[in-house]
Amino acid sequence: MIKVTDIYAATRHGLDIILYYYPQAEGCIDNKKKFKRRPDEDDASACLKKYDDCYKVTDFGDSGTAMSPIDICMQEENVRFPEAISILASRYNVTDELKRSVNKPDIRKRPATADEKEGSRFFELEEKFTAEQLAILGPRVKQEHVDALHWFVAKSISYVRNREVTTKYTTATYPIFMRECTVRKKDGSTDKFYKIYEPLNPDKQWRFSYTPDGVKPKLYINGLAELQKAYRDFNAQEEKLFYNDPKNQDQPYKEKKLDECFICSGERDSLCLRALGYHPLWFNSETYRVSPEEIKEIYKYVERIYNIPDIDGTGVRKGRELALRFLDIHTIWLPSWLAQHRDRRGKPRKDFRDFVELRPTNEDFRNLMTLAMPARFWEESWSERSKKKTYSINTAYLHYFLTLNGFYALHDDNIDNVRYIHIDGCTVSQIKAKDISAFLKKFTRERFLPVEIRNLILDSPRTSEASLSQLDEIDLDFTNYTATSQYLFFKDCSWEVTKDGITPHEGMLPDNRSVWDNNVIPHKVKVLPPMFTIIQSNDVEGNHVFDITVNQHNSFFFNYLINTSRLYWRKELEYAWADKGVEEAEHYRNEHKFDIAGPLLSTEEIAEQKLNLINKIYAIGYNLHRYKSPSRAWALYAMDNKIGDEDECNGRSGKSFLFKAFRFFMRTVSLSGRNPKLLDNPHVFDQVDQHTDFVLVDDCDRYLPISQFYDCITSGMTVNPKNNKSFFIEFEDSPKFGFTTNYVPRDFDPSTNARLLYLVFSDYYHEKTQENDYLESRSIRDDFGRNLMTTTDYTEDNWNQDCNFFAQCLQFYLSMACRGIKIQPPMDNIVKRKYKADMGASFEDWVYGYFAEEGENVNTFVQRTKAYDDFIAFAKVSKGFWSMQRFTKALRGFVELCPYIDEMNPKEFLNKDGRLLKKVDGETKEMIYLRTKAKDGVFNPKVEEDGNLPF
Repeated sequence: MIKVTDIYAATRHGLDIILYYYPQAEGCIDNKKKFKRRPDEDDASACLKKYDDCYKVTDFGDSGTAMSPIDICMQEENVRFPEAISILASRYNVTDELKRSVNKPDIRKRPATADEKEGSRFFELEEKFTAEQLAILGPRVKQEHVDALHWFVAKSISYVRNREVTTKYTTATYPIFMRECTVRKKDGSTDKFYKIYEPLNPDKQWRFSYTPDGVKPKLYINGLAELQKAYRDFNAQEEKLFYNDPKNQDQPYKEKKLDECFICSGERDSLCLRALGYHPLWFNSETYRVSPEEIKEIYKYVERIYNIPDIDGTGVRKGRELALRFLDIHTIWLPSWLAQHRDRRGKPRKDFRDFVELRPTNEDFRNLMTLAMPARFWEESWSERSKKKTYSINTAYLHYFLTLNGFYALHDDNIDNVRYIHIDGCTVSQIKAKDISAFLKKFTRERFLPVEIRNLILDSPRTSEASLSQLDEIDLDFTNYTATSQYLFFKDCSWEVTKDGITPHEGMLPDNRSVWDNNVIPHKVKVLPPMFTIIQSNDVEGNHVFDITVNQHNSFFFNYLINTSRLYWRKELEYAWADKGVEEAEHYRNEHKFDIAGPLLSTEEIAEQKLNLINKIYAIGYNLHRYKSPSRAWALYAMDNKIGDEDECNGRSGKSFLFKAFRFFMRTVSLSGRNPKLLDNPHVFDQVDQHTDFVLVDDCDRYLPISQFYDCITSGMTVNPKNNKSFFIEFEDSPKFGFTTNYVPRDFDPSTNARLLYLVFSDYYHEKTQENDYLESRSIRDDFGRNLMTTTDYTEDNWNQDCNFFAQCLQFYLSMACRGIKIQPPMDNIVKRKYKADMGASFEDWVYGYFAEEGENVNTFVQRTKAYDDFIAFAKVSKGFWSMQRFTKALRGFVELCPYIDEMNPKEFLNKDGRLLKKVDGETKEMIYLRTKAKDGVFNPKVEEDGNLPF
């Protein structure tokens, strides 16, 4: 038991406690200075002084009495003494844990005598409990209470083994208790056995044992014999009183039941209950499944049965189970605040003894009894008028019954409508009011309830949506990540993924967290060996260099991803076999069907393909990690690698399939990006809430402005749902974004690049049309003979393989994230596509003629406005459509792509402002100068600033 002295020893004689509540007293320690306890007082009137055992505060503006640190905690927290001790013990990490070196019995051994049989056990009992021993059992437990339940202190317990007697003696730090249990046999006789209880044994599994062997029945309810005796004694007294009344002399006495009994969760809980004056029952384990016959037997003696379960995970689950099996049992749920206090071991408090220790009065317990309810939500009464039973629904009982079955309203400040949910373990489903009504109808049929009750479900306003909207609200924690880890959820387990590996967990999530049902993959999985190995090193310039080895695996999704990363597939699978045999080519294609490093490619080409694959693995892991860091606030942006003409739309490459696969792991909202005015819709994010993990903007139009999503990517987002008030989702809770497009971004400026994590897809998967030169069409299904990640085409092993691949992608990302590494794909072709898009077809036709390699407009100064006017005349467009800014941007794209242009506007021609200006007919004009690349054997003279040759 934690004492006040233990608290003071850990807090500098209580000084830390005082400064916690009154930090303004820091300068008043051990001197005569005064401080203000209350901010609104005019003068400082409190002083701080060290007394014998602790520091105390005396406030002369208040009571003038010296207050101890415990007193201050009680006043400031508005709690009682036991709660103050619990709060301070938790705050300052004060524990009273059991220690093997201290909490141990006195064990002695001697040779067995001739009359001491092998295997026998015998004991010696004390007459009374000490005060310290009673305190271990409960704060209010006295000798009369242990006597009522037939508890004794064992002075010693001995057993004979191998002709040696081992005797275990009770000590001050290791009490041994024994309970005498009565067993009634079928012939009416009784027998007894003893339950041995060692409450301070550090090994909890060895705290209980029984003697003698073979007497304890398999099914046994502790306290039932005592309840039966109390029933007999009560009726003997009542019968005596009954016949003391002369008018009852010729009347038969009808036995009465006791008011109630209580099912407790253990020995100490039952003693605490007995100390309050009630009749306890308890089972030999928390998982004991009491039978209907046993409950019926208990009801012979009492009007009402209460159950007081623990409030840890197992206790709540078993409490609900008992309440729903026996609908008339009233459950007393301990208050949730109890778990905020810590026990002597520093663990959350959970049981009735913990409650009594903090709230020891009978009134405290009667308040809990007032809140107890049964799961039976209908009430029966007898109608004298109709001479038959009538039924009504008790609304409080109905709502309690529904919460026992997992039905709640989810607390959500962002919406006005009720959000109904159903909780099954840690899995949460969003439902509608009609689903609750359907459940009630199903329940009444399964329990074979009378038609009058079934009609109540259909007709009563107490089961209407208006009434159901008053269901208990619940706050749930859906957090499934930390900065360095992420949980993935499956049918029978969850995986905790970190940079160091994948750890499977069975059962409930830690810290009572919850998961949406559509985040649970309904398949059985097991952790598999690594499917890939990625190595990171640095080149001579310090740049990150990555290499990947694809290990043996059977993941179809991984193989699909490999093929979307094969940028040089046509060279390897088509061009290299143009003049070779068909069978030889087909053999190679089958041999290297999913090979990221085909032997027909160069070292540079293989490295580029590998980087493309590594980038996708990294991006998958990034998106699966729900944690959002301001320094890693990116959106995925997937596009095609193939360079085509301006109007050529290179789709069907498998981009959307990757992004849509995320829906198996996270709550995803999909938006169509085909509309360039998507964000003009004020309700565009109508489906998004704080539980949304990912927003996919699929198949984006060329003119969809990604810049308008910047705030959503790097900060929080405002959601304006239809027929509801708008609300703001903070950055940490807002979803990540992903975009797929057949076009390159219109801007590659630093602001865009800082917000996007690019993915580049090869055209390995493609559609053959009359406008392209593909030899065939190839889809993902063609490679695998099935649709990937579908319920119809996938086996459990297929799902297991792919789920392992996704988890391993997540593990790889976490290993890079902790080092601040961002892996982008090879971007050469994407940049080229961007420049071609900047130019457009009409500009490209004009510029290659106007600045021809051997033409008169290269290696010379060209007036910019003249070139611009010439293009406008050629293209037959307005200057409003083709501005000078767009013209200059297109010209830069031409310079980057043109094979014979070396540079535009050489630095030696620019003024201090970076502009190229020349006098033309007395006026200063901005000029363009395109310098061509020097050819071997061709003299390309350097032009001086005045435009003359240097000779």
